[in-house]
Amino acid sequence: MDGEFRTNPSFWAGFDLAKATFQLGRWGHEEDIRKLKVAGFYRTKKGCKEALKLLHQEAPTGARIGIVMEATGTFAEEVGFWLLKLDPSLHIAIVNPMQTNAFIKSLGLRNKTDDLEARALAQYGAQRKPPAWVPPSPEQMVLRDLTRIRADMVQARVAMAMRLKDHKRSSPVATHAMKEVIRIQSKQIKVLEAEIEAQLKGSNDLEQQAKRLASIKGVGLITAVTVLAEFGDLRRFARSRQLTAFAGLSPKLNQSGTSVHGNSPICKQGSARVRAVLYCAAACAARFNPDLAKVYRQLVASGKHKRSALGAVMRKLLVLMRAVLVAERNWMPIKAA
Repeated sequence: MDGEFRTNPSFWAGFDLAKATFQLGRWGHEEDIRKLKVAGFYRTKKGCKEALKLLHQEAPTGARIGIVMEATGTFAEEVGFWLLKLDPSLHIAIVNPMQTNAFIKSLGLRNKTDDLEARALAQYGAQRKPPAWVPPSPEQMVLRDLTRIRADMVQARVAMAMRLKDHKRSSPVATHAMKEVIRIQSKQIKVLEAEIEAQLKGSNDLEQQAKRLASIKGVGLITAVTVLAEFGDLRRFARSRQLTAFAGLSPKLNQSGTSVHGNSPICKQGSARVRAVLYCAAACAARFNPDLAKVYRQLVASGKHKRSALGAVMRKLLVLMRAVLVAERNWMPIKAA
């Protein structure tokens, strides 16, 4: 009974977050979205405490409160931590904005305001009942910072190198400045990578997981750590299909009637950072991993576009990453019969 209570909130609220404030919409006392109550608060610990006090006052006795927020940068996670510290029994859902935007459009609302979005998020929670957010561990948050900043620096270095390569600069000083920026970026990337390794050594569990993932041919340490930093322990997903859907790697079917049978690209609703590192890993695995290279060749031979085949390898690679953690052993290629 307690488990059922804890997984089925009966009083839902929507938090529409901004940098300094948030709007709170409540679902439960009205079913006309235009009549839902809305209140504004500062996006601070004190503001969350005041909002939570209001929710407890309005929620029916014994009802569990569910809160829906969009995944907007670090705002949602910060508010989520504040709220759970105030009330660990809350069901907090941090939802992909693509899903909530589609839901809000389906309501046929002509206007777009913070109050309406807060109301719509509360209605989304009541009707769709999104799963609870799993807060990252402190170690995971540190690794996430390190891998994200490293990825941003690598991207900036590539952009600067391309500009330098595009054409010869008229000013030697400008050329030297660009080369100096690239040198400094390269140095800082190495600093970040050293700190990533140091953080892994400070956590036996994370280090073991990263090593198991990196045992898969095609998966490097940075790819392994990025996946762990963004998704946490892959074993928390009961099925591999849940993991690939969470990552936005599930096929997006495009069929209608008997005449429309379009391509099935990946849905791209998960972490773009994870998909970026998996794309590079899949490109490597399609050449050097004997099992996945065979899958790639078969798909291309059957008429699949190379990018579609690479998407399938990305999906299989992520499934394999979860599998080695569940099995608690390093990857080994499948022996030929």
